[in-house]
Amino acid sequence: MNKLLRIPSWLLFILLLVVPATFSNNEMGEYFQVTFGLIMVAWMIKVNEEMFLRIKGKPSIKFNLFAFGLIFAFCYFSAIILLTDGYSISTEKDNYAEYGWLIYIYIPGHLISFAGYLYGLHFTAYSIHILEEQLFDKRIDYSKLLAALFFFPIGLWWTQPKINRILRIDLEEET
Repeated sequence: MNKLLRIPSWLLFILLLVVPATFSNNEMGEYFQVTFGLIMVAWMIKVNEEMFLRIKGKPSIKFNLFAFGLIFAFCYFSAIILLTDGYSISTEKDNYAEYGWLIYIYIPGHLISFAGYLYGLHFTAYSIHILEEQLFDKRIDYSKLLAALFFFPIGLWWTQPKINRILRIDLEEET
């Protein structure tokens, strides 16, 4: 599991961009998407949990809120992929006439998922920011970390080595 937590940025890039591009647009591809998404969500939660445990003092971020946001977004989008074969909302058609009452689930679901995504970015950036300062006495601008995580996959090449360096230090060494 430790090797999986400290995955190199080039391999993570391949896993997050190249592998999903190989999934087909049929029913089996949908199952692969959901399974792959579950693995990625579990990995993200575990990495951030490991970083959260290394923060000394009382952090102002909430791990439970972070995990809830990721799990909600995963369950929401998995249900859309598996139960409705996806959907398309555009300004060129009457969305309410096509989707009916489901539009009242899609819009709040998307908003909650987006809020969970933004909190996930904040949680990860803040964790890296605090841990770089606590463990290595390096000041990294929080806004740069947030921007790097937002501009995925480009920021992946900059943030993943920092995460790997943080996770290389054992919890016992820190105390």
